Amino acid sequence: MPIVSVLLPVRDAGPWLASSLASLARQTLVDLEVIAVDDGSRDGSGEALERAARLDPRLRVVRTPPRGLPAALATALELARAPLVARHDADDLSHRTRLERQVAFLATHPQVDVVGCAVRLFPSAATGVGMRRWERWHNSLLTHDDMVHELLIDSPIAHGGVMLRREALERVGGWREHGWAEDLDLWIRLAESGSRFAKLESCLYGWRQHGANSTRTDERYSRENFIALKVAALDRGMLAHGRKAMLVGVGTSLERWRTALGTRLAASVELRHAPEDVASVLSGPVIAAFMAPEARARWRIRLRSHGWVEGRDFIFVA
Repeated sequence: MPIVSVLLPVRDAGPWLASSLASLARQTLVDLEVIAVDDGSRDGSGEALERAARLDPRLRVVRTPPRGLPAALATALELARAPLVARHDADDLSHRTRLERQVAFLATHPQVDVVGCAVRLFPSAATGVGMRRWERWHNSLLTHDDMVHELLIDSPIAHGGVMLRREALERVGGWREHGWAEDLDLWIRLAESGSRFAKLESCLYGWRQHGANSTRTDERYSRENFIALKVAALDRGMLAHGRKAMLVGVGTSLERWRTALGTRLAASVELRHAPEDVASVLSGPVIAAFMAPEARARWRIRLRSHGWVEGRDFIFVA
């Protein structure tokens, strides 16, 4: 039985598939299997996968009609045999030591269920300002608390570069199709179940940027669907049982979240800086809508200095 099952969903990845597969073939961890699910490709990716599988018996190929990423991942997981599950995308690159280092980390940290790694976006000419900002933010979040506290900002773990314990993944039902970002949805459900997160500081995954990236073209990753996902998480968490919150923020972020939360709010107020006397202005729980990491850092310092607990008394959204 392999140590790791690598789940590789593929949809029209022809220009990049060979280099992506090569980065898996040269892994220093050899006791692995790669389960590639061709999700209705029309560019010859399925045939390319089958040719590659004839050369490497560790590569198993399944071809299905086009059903979308969550369904492709669910199919791959059903076929996986290993106790550890890794992700890798068909247009990306994994450093040759990535899987070995993640396996070693999980072996020595039994309390951790999910381990990511720092990522590099490439090529630089195709990487916009917003994605560079995301890369810096992502790579700065290294501890469990760092990642969990930013879950309602964006995905704090690059999906393609993650490794998980299969038991934890199956405990929350794996990947699900809700019409929104399947990776952030999974991280939130894992956090709710008590799973612990970690991230290797080394840059072990290359996320290729191009015009066909699903984050740019798939409606699942629209701002509206991200907000719907985050509101659903708040309804299960801080706002469960009809609890109402105070919303703070500035500008368009404040207005966007005021609209999204509606009657879930007891009040909303425009505040750029956390007041010195928090209790005189704010009453918890507080939902703070700030896009800038620097603004969130300033608010965290002030709220924590007054004994407020993140996740219970306040939470950040973006």
